[in-house]
Amino acid sequence: MSNLEIFLCVLAGISVIGFIAGLIAVILKWREDGVFIWPAPIIGLFIVLMIPLFYLLEMIDFYKESKKDGGLKEHYRKEKQRKQEDKRWEEEYEKICKAYKKGELRREELPRKCDGIRGFEFYGNLLCSDWQDLIYIENEHNDVLNDFFERHPEIPLKHNLRIIYLPKMAKDLNSEEVLRYWNPGSTDKTAMFPSIDSSSLLNEVCYPEDRAKLAHGLISCFGWSNNHGARYLHAKYYPIEEADDDSILHQIEAIAKEVFEYNSGGVFCKTDRPSKEKEPTTSFADEQFDWEIKTLVDEIRNRVVKLEQRGISRKILMKLLSDERKLSRIIITKEMRIMLPDYNHMEIKMEPINKAVFLLFLRHPNGIKFKNLPDYRKELAEIYEKIKPSGLSARAIQSIEDVTNPCLNSINEKCARIRGSFISQFDEELAKHYYITGWRGEPKKIDIPRDLVIWETE
Repeated sequence: MSNLEIFLCVLAGISVIGFIAGLIAVILKWREDGVFIWPAPIIGLFIVLMIPLFYLLEMIDFYKESKKDGGLKEHYRKEKQRKQEDKRWEEEYEKICKAYKKGELRREELPRKCDGIRGFEFYGNLLCSDWQDLIYIENEHNDVLNDFFERHPEIPLKHNLRIIYLPKMAKDLNSEEVLRYWNPGSTDKTAMFPSIDSSSLLNEVCYPEDRAKLAHGLISCFGWSNNHGARYLHAKYYPIEEADDDSILHQIEAIAKEVFEYNSGGVFCKTDRPSKEKEPTTSFADEQFDWEIKTLVDEIRNRVVKLEQRGISRKILMKLLSDERKLSRIIITKEMRIMLPDYNHMEIKMEPINKAVFLLFLRHPNGIKFKNLPDYRKELAEIYEKIKPSGLSARAIQSIEDVTNPCLNSINEKCARIRGSFISQFDEELAKHYYITGWRGEPKKIDIPRDLVIWETE
């Protein structure tokens, strides 16, 4: 007996018992009050009748399957055969997984998961699963197509899709400003990225024979998957034929449309921002934290968008930077300046109230819950007075009261500005260790290891 049949039997039993109990209750009510509540038994009868209907549908499906297999006897034989085949497949799959894990099979010796015609498996060392990046790839230099992409560095496409042309991107990245942003601790002023061309990604293909199939076209990566224990990035390949500019543009637009239609299932999903209409509580600031940070930091990020390349750019930068990126010590000087000596003596500048909030959280490695901020109002005022020795003005006192009020949004605004002060100077993967973060309901903290924090004021 299948799990579904067992479930239906249990459901049938419960429904029959419920129907009988309901009917008895209706009869007793009728005898006592003389009122017959007719909808109740009808609804109960309807529920009971649904059980045979379920069984009938099961029997119809079983009849169709039996007829398809050539009769009842043949159906049972084939069903047994299918189960044996499934078991053999599972055993073979486990056998291959173990062989690959032990090193007895190389990656290119694993059975394919993608067809190797339109779908390809990539290692994903330089790529990421952002299907909106359409990356030009070729196995042999094509003069016409490369000339087209050189002359069209920005091709406007709908739905935030964008063309990634590797040679142009690498050329744009080779500047001291970009290198400093991504690796602020680098001491090599002559560092340059190695040259990248559109064939560089061929080394990312899991099956060497697939390189010959990627003549010239666009690839779109849309998700990670698993092939017998080997993680791979699934990419679709869209060939482009050389032609005049208008024809090439038409091909790209058609590809972009196909990519969008293939991947747009989750595009319109959204998460609503917590409402501000309700009466503020002590958890208000905590609830708004993630949204407020994102909104305000986007303003900062827009100023460094030329430095922070998207998608594939980040992966390539991480791969090609020869110097290992390390966290810098952070020194709070006697003058209350925030210095990062290992990042070429960088100073992080902030407004006094933002700096006071930053230093407050830096003092507390275990973090502070927003609902407990009023308990830190006096300490914050003392820090502010050290930053501005001239004394507390009425405006400063009001700012301190607002930022320690968990019913207001002021603390989120300050956290966003603090975060912006760091990501405007260097990459967020490094900066996230220096600004205030935390989950909702949990203490917010600065994650920098405290052995890297030096207080010259103490």
